[in-house]
This record gives sequence, structure tokens and C-alpha cells, in this order.
Amino acid sequence: MEPTLSKKSLMFKKTISPVRQIMSYASPSYFKKIGLDPSSVISFSGGWVNHNAPEQLREAYLEIVQDNKLFHESGGYSPTLGMLECKEALVKYEKHIHNITKLQPTQIAIGANSTQLTYDLLKVLLDPGDKILLLDPSYCNFPSQLVSALDVEIIRFPVIDTDSWKYIAEERIALFVETIIKEKPKVILLVSPDNPTSQVLSDAFVEAALKAAKEIGGFLLIDFAYKDIVFLEELPKYYSWEPNENYLSIHSNSKWIRGLGRRLGWIEAPESVIEALESIQCSSVLCPDTLHQMALSRFIEKSIKENILKSYINEVKDKYKKAAEYTISSINKYLNLPYLIPQGGLYTCIKVGFDGAKFVEKVIEEKGVIFVPGWGFGRTMTDAIRVSYGPLVNNLNLIDEGFLRTSQVLNKKES
Repeated sequence: MEPTLSKKSLMFKKTISPVRQIMSYASPSYFKKIGLDPSSVISFSGGWVNHNAPEQLREAYLEIVQDNKLFHESGGYSPTLGMLECKEALVKYEKHIHNITKLQPTQIAIGANSTQLTYDLLKVLLDPGDKILLLDPSYCNFPSQLVSALDVEIIRFPVIDTDSWKYIAEERIALFVETIIKEKPKVILLVSPDNPTSQVLSDAFVEAALKAAKEIGGFLLIDFAYKDIVFLEELPKYYSWEPNENYLSIHSNSKWIRGLGRRLGWIEAPESVIEALESIQCSSVLCPDTLHQMALSRFIEKSIKENILKSYINEVKDKYKKAAEYTISSINKYLNLPYLIPQGGLYTCIKVGFDGAKFVEKVIEEKGVIFVPGWGFGRTMTDAIRVSYGPLVNNLNLIDEGFLRTSQVLNKKES
């Protein structure tokens, strides 16, 4: 008798995600199939940064690799929840950059990456049948993580007015709180700056969410993947919060230090959650990467001591702020479509006025320009696309060229 795979794995195999869809569009075989030269394709689809990692980080890796003893140590297991020296360095980083003064190493768990940590953390916080609240739109990977991790009910709260194409989270605080009190989600999961909108949630919105979470005995969880790429003059106060019994946060080295492939993440949470996470992470990844922890620790310690960490982060912010402004200018120049003005992160969202997936396919096939269809981020994004300027931060001229080509498809459609 032929064995069968699990029902869940077969379901995922049949389910199309926006990431899988765009990866199929971006394959060389697809380009050849529709007669495109891969070198001429312009992609606004990548959710990744393209600035250089700091030279001091590269030097930290060199120091370890060129020292026989240190390199030997880097090949050993670290503790399941990460090395103490790395946790202590992260405490210093949070104090130096975000003025978090009371964070303790015992409130930090380091993992293989923020994706893995989110997956494992959901198992710690949620039981089958519990509810979790996501904004609409929100990061497209969360629903698939929730379904694959355990069976929970996902509640979506819209924060875009699809008629005016405005981000209206601030205007809906009272209704947001009512929804939390009524639905009683065990976890409220937010992202700030958000993927896909690049909007930064206000202090009033987040404070209301935490107050409501305390009232129902739930958790407020914030994903801070883009925390150090914010364009506002003043950062929100909650960026300086320490964890408490109702508040936790997820962090990554992927974006601010360009560690996309040097995978490392951490969470900041009350000690009870950290302790519960240990057995779960022991089963999933056993321990985070030792070499990356050693290098990150050395970099943070040295860059704070030499007073270069803040200047590096500010340079990164300025680079993406310039790319964001260039993107908006180019949209205004070539497209007569509504968009969101980025407050940080790597993205904007454009309302195209019809099925975003069909729009994406049409523009790829006719002009070799790739966007991400909006449907995977929530219902409010069905007629929209996500635009990423992250990969093009060093090639701003390609942003203009990409929107020029896109406008030619739209003009052709209108005529």
C-alpha cells in the first residue's frame, strides 16, 4: 500500500501564496516561456534590503575565522536560547539605540531567525481553537505560519479605506478596542513599520491595544523587523518599551544590518515566556548559529564603544528614505493611481483598481516588470499591489524605468 503525506502538507502544496506566485513569475524558465530577457526584467517584488552591511561586522567575522581557537569555538553548540554574550550585547544595542533601559538578558531568546521564532512563539502562546487578531493588510506569511503551526481562528481588522486609499488605523482605535473586547483574541499581532504598507502605528493605537490585551488576559506581540528603518522625526514611545506579562516583541538582524542570509533573530519577552520557549526551540532548531552570534556580539560592542552604531543606522535610514521619496515621485510622474506614503520600511501599496494578481501578470508578460499582488496581505489589498524599493536602493534609475514601462501597459489598457 502506497504511503501518503499529511493532509496539512498536501493542503499547503495546493494552496497558492503570494510569495510562491511571485517566485514562479520570477523564474528564468518563465521569462523564456514568455519571450523575456532575464537581464531586462525590473523587480519591485523583493522584500529585502540592498545596502552594505557595516565593514566592522565583516571585520568581526574575519577576526573569528582567522583565529584558530575562536573559529573552533564557533563550530560548537550554543545554549538553546542563545549565548549570554550575545544577549548582553543586544541589551546594550536596545539601550543605545532605543533607550530601553530595563531590559535583561533573561528576557531575551535568540533563534535561527525571526520566522522560526515567530513559528515557535505561536506554539507557546496559543492553543488550538484560540483566536489571533491581525490587521488587514498584514504580513502575508503570518496566516500560513498559523495554519501550519496549529489550528487557530484568525480575525482580521481592516486599517485601509479602500475607497479613499488611506491608512486609517488611527481613526479606528475605538472600534479596534471594541473588536478585541468582543472577540477576545489570545494574541494581537502587529507589525511596525508594517509589511506591506510601511506605515508606523501610533502610540495611541498601540497603547490602546495593550490596555485591551491586559483587560482580556491576552498578549500584544509586535514584529519589529523594520524597527531601524523609520523615516519619522521622532520614534514612537512604544519603541522603548521593555517586555511585560502582556507585551512581547520579535526582532531580526535581517534588515538593519543586512543579515538576510546570515540568519539570526531574537524575541524580548517576560521570563515565563522565555522559559516556556526553550523546550519548543530545542525541538525545532536545537540552538541558534554560534558564528553569527559571536560576530554580532563583537560588532555591537565595538561599534557602541567607537560611537559609530548610531551613525550607521542613520545612514541606512536616509538611504531608504531617499529611495522611498524617489519611488513616490516616480509614481506621481508615470502613474495616475492612489498610493500610500511610506513612513519607514521598504514598501508602498498602489491601488490598481482591479484584480492585483491579473495586473501583476499582465505587466510581467508585456513589460518585464514584477510587483507582488496584494491579495495575500488581506482583503483590503485585493485590487492593489505591493511595491518594494528595497532591492533598488542603489539603482534609483531602475525605479523610473520600471514605472515608465508600467505606465505604457496602463495607457494601452485605457486606450
